[in-house]
Amino acid sequence: MKIKKTPILLTAVYGICILLLVCCFYVGTTYNIPFEKITGDPANYFQSHPLTGIISNLGALLWCITSSICFYTGFYLKEQTTNKKALFLIYSGLFSFVLLIDDFFMFHDFLFYSINGFYMEPLFYVVYLFFLVRYCIAYYKTILENNYILLGVAVAFLGLSVVLDLVMKSEGLQYFFEDSFKFIGIVSWMLFFTTSSYKILSEKNI
Repeated sequence: MKIKKTPILLTAVYGICILLLVCCFYVGTTYNIPFEKITGDPANYFQSHPLTGIISNLGALLWCITSSICFYTGFYLKEQTTNKKALFLIYSGLFSFVLLIDDFFMFHDFLFYSINGFYMEPLFYVVYLFFLVRYCIAYYKTILENNYILLGVAVAFLGLSVVLDLVMKSEGLQYFFEDSFKFIGIVSWMLFFTTSSYKILSEKNI
């Protein structure tokens, strides 16, 4: 990254951080929500075991790892060339970031689960499937040049998790299998994109 861009980047990053803190302060004071509930660690606040939600938290970290690596590699390559593979990684990072935000903040599970009595969860899955198909069509050559089996495994296990979520109650053993499939899917997703990023970055003629 060029030095002259650094002040702009720092301003943007710290600006977003300050804006987030201001929003948290506003929400806490307006809706009388204790600040320790907004800024504190959930396990500590609710006095639960530190390993509560460990698989879910690890899944969010893997989404974040995938997104970060794709963004970094993609933007680095874009500064060197206009190669389509750079855009492949950038869009992969963006897709992974959207999945991270949805999963971490429970958009389709809670925040937007139902709007005015309309069941929204299936709509999220349809939108994701649509963009996944468009994405695979646009970059199928790059996908096939890498370990596409990992991406297939990721989509398969994430799909199984979605099916269980829609047709079974999220409790007991069903919940365990649903989250297990989801976790294996996220791991496979991370492996595909991190290994693809390394392979693309290592190519001599990018």
